[in-house]
Amino acid sequence: MTKAGLVLDTACLLAYSEGAEAVGGQLAKVADRGQSVIVPALCLAEAYRRVSTDGWCLLDILGDLGQVVVAPVAHDMCMFLGGWSRTLDSMDLAQTALEAARATTPIMTDRRELIGEVLPKEWPIIDL
Repeated sequence: MTKAGLVLDTACLLAYSEGAEAVGGQLAKVADRGQSVIVPALCLAEAYRRVSTDGWCLLDILGDLGQVVVAPVAHDMCMFLGGWSRTLDSMDLAQTALEAARATTPIMTDRRELIGEVLPKEWPIIDL
């Protein structure tokens, strides 16, 4: 697997499903560098839960892109996900933070302040 260059959270997936150019642009930049984009499984599931019917096909396409890696939830992550989700009040955002920490890569999100509750304030974040 290629080195990760970015982690997308649920808000990014929903924005992508609505045609947001900012998310597509970041996907292209990461692909141009030969890196992968991590999509946490819990974020993808939450996006499918909240997306409009018209956006389903774009989420399907996103998950099939060659540079996108849908990161599963594994047993060794559960302790962190449970603890961090208490602080973040969101299991999907907890997985976003954990995946970024594991890959030491930036996050694209609209929840910068919340991420700063579990990761260092100077963590590289691309605002949605």
